[in-house]
Amino acid sequence: MATQKRWMTTLMTEAEACTTQMPWERGLRRQAMISRRLEGEERKVKVTLPPMPSGISLAG
Repeated sequence: MATQKRWMTTLMTEAEACTTQMPWERGLRRQAMISRRLEGEERKVKVTLPPMPSGISLAG
């Protein structure tokens, strides 16, 4: 196996320490927030949310 560069090791360490949730991790809570926001709008055309992709698990 080739040796890892120093920047790669640092990058991997920082990625593991990251606590920011990605949109696909917020799942149901995010969908509910978007739904509430869209319900309150008085538009003729409403945007609908697509179903969650099957490969994404909402179980935490």
